[in-house]
Amino acid sequence: MTSTESSTSTESSIIACNMKESRRGLIGGIFKDLKQYDVVAHEVSGRRIRVSDDHWVTDFASCNYLGLDLHPETPALIQEEIQRWGSHPSWCRLVASPQIYIDLEEHIANLVGTEAAVMIPTVTLISLGVLPALVGKSGLLILDKTAHETMYEAAKVARDSGATLMSYQHDDYEALEAILHEHRDNPRKVIMVDGVYSMSGDYANIERLAGLAKQYDALVYIDDAHGFGVIGESPDEEHPYGKRGNGIVQFRGQSYDNLLYVGGCSKAYSSLAAFVACSKEMRVFIQSFATPYDLSGPSPTASLATLKSGFRINESEGEQIRKKLYQNVMQVKNGLSSLGYETMNTTGFPIVAARIGDQDKLLASANMLFEEGILVTVAPFPMVKKGDESHRISVTAANTDEDIERLIQAFKKVKEDIIEA
Repeated sequence: MTSTESSTSTESSIIACNMKESRRGLIGGIFKDLKQYDVVAHEVSGRRIRVSDDHWVTDFASCNYLGLDLHPETPALIQEEIQRWGSHPSWCRLVASPQIYIDLEEHIANLVGTEAAVMIPTVTLISLGVLPALVGKSGLLILDKTAHETMYEAAKVARDSGATLMSYQHDDYEALEAILHEHRDNPRKVIMVDGVYSMSGDYANIERLAGLAKQYDALVYIDDAHGFGVIGESPDEEHPYGKRGNGIVQFRGQSYDNLLYVGGCSKAYSSLAAFVACSKEMRVFIQSFATPYDLSGPSPTASLATLKSGFRINESEGEQIRKKLYQNVMQVKNGLSSLGYETMNTTGFPIVAARIGDQDKLLASANMLFEEGILVTVAPFPMVKKGDESHRISVTAANTDEDIERLIQAFKKVKEDIIEA
């Protein structure tokens, strides 16, 4: 047996063990037979994707809520910034940063209403760096069980260093308060929540969380990867998402007392960038203690330029774009509801989960949707609890009326041929 064959055998054994003992093994087994998984895009035209020589699908799995990935103003600015800074910054953030980083951080702080901001390429990296740094070797992390899994992964890193990890059911504030009361003498207590929940589009109850955090001298860590850029200050009937897209804290009309706000720029601004909006004191702490600040590479220049362009567009067109986005979401929700689907969306946020409620029908309908020219995100068990198996539809401002009609007709066929068969 050659060394290569031996290595292959070892790799297979390791993979097989993990497939058997991890829930991700179940997920891997499910997705290998799905056409809606690991799709290769050969060509893009608006929100349509060519996935083979003769098959196009309409994209309802995109993260680009505002449609800025297709905005015509961005390419010229990207080229200008690449000419100035090269294709990628030459340093880790701790060593040096091009001026565009500083300009963006100042803009973010002004937009969301904090003293400062610090950028790191992704929300996942921020959680992996900041959460263990906040609680050290003896602090307490309290996780909303519905919150994004990346916070759980970061919390496990902290737990390995000696921190305590506890959890509570989503919106069970009595359970949360009981944990806070039990650990009231621990000076490092961090509650981890989503700003906008990535499967349902529900909004965090920032008022209730901030009140408990203040009462028990804790910090609420808010992962607003989805909300930043979409929801913002002063929501009303004309502006149901609020204005300016400055995040869940502003949407709820709250201060940042006892809150640490983390925003992502990939969902609304089409940019590989994320940030912590914070006090100047916290910024220095993150620079010193969060390892991705000095051990991760920086965002590519094109991503920084894309974000810069996005902020300009937000100032001139943002409210118009968000109105269009909300109209698209309502069109999708109403169309699916008229077919008898439960959409699991009470906020109007552009995440619309159409419940199927049966694993076999979910997988069959996923492949049918793809054949009918619709790309969505599939959420099977164990990604969601049994009975909540769903198709997760991401709506963007760039989706056309024709796109949405195509979506509704495909779900009508699913209803007739699979759900009711």
